[in-house]
Amino acid sequence: MRVAPATPWTETVLHVLAHVDVGPIAASCFCASWIREAMDRFGPAGGRTLAEDAQLLARAAATHDVLARAHAVIWLFEGEPDASAARARDLADLGDDDVRSPSALALAREVGGPAELLRAAAELELPLVARLPRLEANGEALARALARVTEAAPELARLDVALARPLGLRGRLFERQIVVGAPGHAGADAEHVAWQAAHEATVAEVVMRALAKGHDDVERHAIALLRARARACGLGDDHARWLGRLDLSALGSIPDVAHGPE
Repeated sequence: MRVAPATPWTETVLHVLAHVDVGPIAASCFCASWIREAMDRFGPAGGRTLAEDAQLLARAAATHDVLARAHAVIWLFEGEPDASAARARDLADLGDDDVRSPSALALAREVGGPAELLRAAAELELPLVARLPRLEANGEALARALARVTEAAPELARLDVALARPLGLRGRLFERQIVVGAPGHAGADAEHVAWQAAHEATVAEVVMRALAKGHDDVERHAIALLRARARACGLGDDHARWLGRLDLSALGSIPDVAHGPE
C-alpha cells in the first residue's frame, strides 16, 4: 500500500464536487464541512464562478450514473501544467497521451457535457487549491489505523491510497487507486479515513471477484463482507463506529454474511 497526497488536480475536482448538492444520490461528494473550510481559505464560492458552476452541475448530473461517470475527470490530469496544455481542446479531441488515465478519458467522454463543465470549473479553481499546504500523508495515527484495518480488508495492501481534503467522510475508487478524505479536514479523522479506505478496497475485491453486480448490490456486499471480517478479527466495534457516521438509508437492509472469501 502506498499512501500519498492526492494530486492538485484531484483535490480541485473534488473541491468543486463538494459544492455540488444533488441530494442523497450515492455518487454525491457534497460536503458542507469542506464548503465552510474552503470559504475560510478562499472566500465564498459566490464571489467566483464556482457557485454558478456548482448549480449547473447539480442540474446536469442529477442522477447517480451520470455523476459517477463524470467523476472520471478526477483522474485526467496531475496539475496545472498538463491541465493547461489540454485546455484549448474538448475531451473528444484529447488523445491518450494528453491525460493521466486513458480509461478515465474514455469514461468522461461518455458523459459529455457534465464532464466538460466539471473540468472547466476545476480549471478555474485550480490556482487556489494548488496553493494549499502539502498534506502530511504518513502521520503515525493514520499509519496505525491503516495497518489495523488491513487485517479486515486484505485487498487494501495491494492498492494505492490518495488523501484529498475536500472528500471529507467519503471515498472513491478508480482502477488501482483509492481516494479518501484527509484526517483533520472536513470532519474526517484517522480512524474514519482508514475504514473508508478499507471499504473502497473491499468494493474493489467484490467487483474483481464478481461477487455482486450493480452499484447498490456491490455496496451492500462490500459492507457486509467487511463487517464480517472486522468482527472475526476483533474490530467489529470499530467498523460499527465508522458505519454509523454514514447515511446508508438508500441501500436498505444489509444482511450479514457468515464467512468472507479468503
